[in-house]
Amino acid sequence: MCALSATALILASCGGSADSENTTATPSTGALAGICPDTVVVQTDWFPEAEHGGIYELMGPDATSSKDTGATIGTLTFQGIDQGVQLEIRAGGPFLQTPVVTAMYQDDAITMGYVGTDVALTRYIDAPTIAVFNPLNINPQVVLWNKANHPSAQGLADVAKSVDSIFVYGDPAWARYFVAQGILNKDQVDSNYKGNLLLATEDAAHQGFATSEPYKYANLETGAIDAGYTLIHDLGWNSYAQNLAIRADRLESLSPCLELLVPMMQQAQLDFIAAPDRTNAIIKAAVVAYDSWWTQSDGDLANCVAQLQALNIIDNGDTPLFGDLEESRVNDFLGKATPILRQQGLEIADITAANIVNNGFLDPDISYQG
Repeated sequence: MCALSATALILASCGGSADSENTTATPSTGALAGICPDTVVVQTDWFPEAEHGGIYELMGPDATSSKDTGATIGTLTFQGIDQGVQLEIRAGGPFLQTPVVTAMYQDDAITMGYVGTDVALTRYIDAPTIAVFNPLNINPQVVLWNKANHPSAQGLADVAKSVDSIFVYGDPAWARYFVAQGILNKDQVDSNYKGNLLLATEDAAHQGFATSEPYKYANLETGAIDAGYTLIHDLGWNSYAQNLAIRADRLESLSPCLELLVPMMQQAQLDFIAAPDRTNAIIKAAVVAYDSWWTQSDGDLANCVAQLQALNIIDNGDTPLFGDLEESRVNDFLGKATPILRQQGLEIADITAANIVNNGFLDPDISYQG
């Protein structure tokens, strides 16, 4: 996540700088009016942060944020042009206090929400969703350790041999997968992590985000810590972490809107990382307005933007198309995750990528050129 959680770790990541290749003409004023809902509502998975920059990039200069609603509302604009509808971006995580997919099925006003591939699989039976855009090609979630205590470690597998505890939040399926792969021992996985910077006091490892904790550790007032980390993606847990998804039962009704809106979302993500300052100011203003324990400094936001590109978290994947969810990768992940989730006692349907992914609304001419 862009800044460290004080109470939980359902966190996220942030962005870099880039150019894009786009031969699509800029939509005219009011292009979404009468086609999309009068207010396009996006339910995020956390408090405002630079990870969500592509969505906030579509927020006009009239954006206002309310502590009472936990939402930022303004004119939906694309490259400065009013598209004829309003955009409402809702805070998630502790502010929402319910899973995004649950909120999507409880509130018909929500147009789309952030739904990772693992969540789409877990909730397919009771709340099916379809991902239409993937803003992050790599999950920024990591396991971190103090390099000074493990100078020869090349990765998590090495560190796991010499620490007693790997602190995680709850019972993440990826941790069970790493145990099954022999990377971790079951007895060393501790589910009581609270989001604190414990490497300052303990020789352990803990989950976090490449876009947040390394920066936090490097800037500790008590003394900088050089944190090493391994992306869980690099160890085989290759889910798409933060897809923009709709309810499956609304695919037909929303299709005309998505045909216009999804390409705007693709390009907005790239516009944001190329020139993030305006949008980061909107994000920071929202955080201040919500007046919670969650904070975002200019340094937090800038670090996130830098790391998205530096770590290839934003990228095209295996094709030149930016924002697609590759079906082979999704199917590979489903094959790994299904037995793990069933082991946790969850009822998991036998599905394929075709059940939870639709790349048909993406503009094939939009490509990341970072």
